[in-house]
Amino acid sequence: MAIGVKLAYVAAAIAVPMTASGQTLPVSSLPAIPDLVTPTNGINLGNTSFYDGFSTLKPGITVLQYVSYDHADSIVDQNGKDSQAFDRPKISTSISLTQLSVATPVSIDGHRVGFDVLLPIINFSSSFGPRGLNLNNNGLGIGDIAFGPSLQFKPIMRAGRPLASVRVALNILAPTGKFSRQRDINQSSGYWSMVPYLAWTVLPAKGWDISGRFQYLHNFKTNKIPNPPEIPGFSFKDGKAGNMIFSNFAISKSVSDRFSIGLNGYAMQQISNNRINGLGISNRKRSALFLGPGLRLDRFPSFALNANVYFPVEARNYITGPKLNIQFIVPIK
Repeated sequence: MAIGVKLAYVAAAIAVPMTASGQTLPVSSLPAIPDLVTPTNGINLGNTSFYDGFSTLKPGITVLQYVSYDHADSIVDQNGKDSQAFDRPKISTSISLTQLSVATPVSIDGHRVGFDVLLPIINFSSSFGPRGLNLNNNGLGIGDIAFGPSLQFKPIMRAGRPLASVRVALNILAPTGKFSRQRDINQSSGYWSMVPYLAWTVLPAKGWDISGRFQYLHNFKTNKIPNPPEIPGFSFKDGKAGNMIFSNFAISKSVSDRFSIGLNGYAMQQISNNRINGLGISNRKRSALFLGPGLRLDRFPSFALNANVYFPVEARNYITGPKLNIQFIVPIK
């Protein structure tokens, strides 16, 4: 799943060009380069939370349905301050994401081989004040499809009860979603990406759950960008969004046999520069930390539900605002 939000017109996105080796070029040697290719916002930031490391070890199919709503009301610069390029920005994103998780008949010493397919449907709504720049959105459409293999390990047992569980997987993000070169905010990122991850859960005591998902985003080159600004002497050939590390984390305590409450969050850090025509763009790496409350309703084997709210704590070069995510987990076979 991928959402392409390109802030191509932000003055702060114009940076000193750098060579492929990382050396800074003299400002007078090249025209200023805009930050036209940035990491997708559509990766798993807070979509999963409690008991994430557990999944079935029996062959079958599980449907995971996510419904999320983001209401971004701030675009922050490299110093974490509201960008002066925008006046009262409001970007709302509604997402319905359907995931089919298949536990195949194949096992490796009892560890279950699986495969996942994820299809998002995304709707954007945006508005901006009259004293700043405006970003136009691409309305309603299908997002980028994600797919890939997984391996669910057998839980670690202690005194007859599960103590911990781990799953590793690789998701491939294909640029199959709705995309317009005339729009700044698109459903598709416009490029291929891959996200390997490790999901884990530890049950330190009865009724307690500590979970997390460590993820890495690797983006590939693209020559597809939305709505680039016209800059004298500059011609776009190709670009590559920087790579990122990011993680979801959650802790919960049961208050009854079926109901738990807890805290959840996610953090991300871009670790390499965005690149345009092979040149790195400095001072544009994204980072963010979001925290909030959550709850879990466990009615297995029929279904489970996780609900999480996230609020921005810190961010740089990012679009921020509160986020609500609801995850339904339904075994169907």
